[in-house]
Amino acid sequence: MRVAALVACLAVAGCAASQAVPTPQTVAAAPNAGLHTHAIIGFSVDTPERAATAAREGVDTTILYDGSPPPGSALARALHGHGIAVVDGSVSGLMFYWECHRTHTVKPPPKSYGYNPYCRTDEDPHLGTEAAVLRALAKILEHDAARPYVVGYWVLDDWAWWDPGSGRRLLQKVHALIAARTPGRPAICGFGGGVGPPGKVFWDPGTGANYSNSGCDVVGWYNYSPFGLRHPSLGKKLDWTMKALLPAMHRSLAKRGWRIEQTPLYGIGQGWGGSYEHHFYQPGLTQSEVVAQASAFCRFGARYVGWYAWDDSGFESRTHTPNNSDAIGDGMLAGAAACRAIWNSR
Repeated sequence: MRVAALVACLAVAGCAASQAVPTPQTVAAAPNAGLHTHAIIGFSVDTPERAATAAREGVDTTILYDGSPPPGSALARALHGHGIAVVDGSVSGLMFYWECHRTHTVKPPPKSYGYNPYCRTDEDPHLGTEAAVLRALAKILEHDAARPYVVGYWVLDDWAWWDPGSGRRLLQKVHALIAARTPGRPAICGFGGGVGPPGKVFWDPGTGANYSNSGCDVVGWYNYSPFGLRHPSLGKKLDWTMKALLPAMHRSLAKRGWRIEQTPLYGIGQGWGGSYEHHFYQPGLTQSEVVAQASAFCRFGARYVGWYAWDDSGFESRTHTPNNSDAIGDGMLAGAAACRAIWNSR
């Protein structure tokens, strides 16, 4: 789920613009520790205070869209002190800017739209080519190779629905470069669905078109309640067990070669609710709903589970988040415990 521009990536891309395109064969680093067999992974645990909160809620890994924190920084020290590893999410930002450029050039939205719903402006045209993305990625990997607290990469996030599969080839090149420069650290590809009423499936099969076995080491499913509601709406009428949704997502990716036994699943639950962006309302979220969603992911076979998010540009003072809601925080702790029980029983 794209939430903010990645300033660090912009700077990296600008510095790398004149370099040769890196190849996967060049200067491979020594093997790095990757994700453990199981992990509780939360998005945007991006301050020392949030690190303390997330650790109490069972989180042991965080995905940071702004990239890994510098060694010795307050955030790096706090995460280390609480036993929280880092997945570098800035790679997904490179993919976002590349696709954003496509939607303003070769693949604009349907004419029925009065604006570009993916990105209103071409946010960084310098990242409009595969070569530019790979050069920027090489700089990210150069930094991360020396940071042992980095255990993986979040490489794919929201995508323009009218341009399915356009990132598949580039993701394969991204994966190859990651494997060469920081071996052992997985590339995690995210695909989003919607939590709906029982029996309803809010999922576009085209969303999975970017998947390939040579582009993704882990599959992340982020499934949230409906967006854009103008009035308060509880989540009680939604199926947080995702009984119909999860099999539908599985079928779509399986047709593209995905096997959950070989490429693990990371289930990402909703971790916020209530007022959002001052104009909207996000259905949910009770403790039991948080637990139900996490448990459903793990029963389905997820080896990793977690939530979005501890920070988001749309959060406001009235938004219920892991930072201010006991129901959400306690639900996460109980959900993590439920998943560990499922994992230990197998």
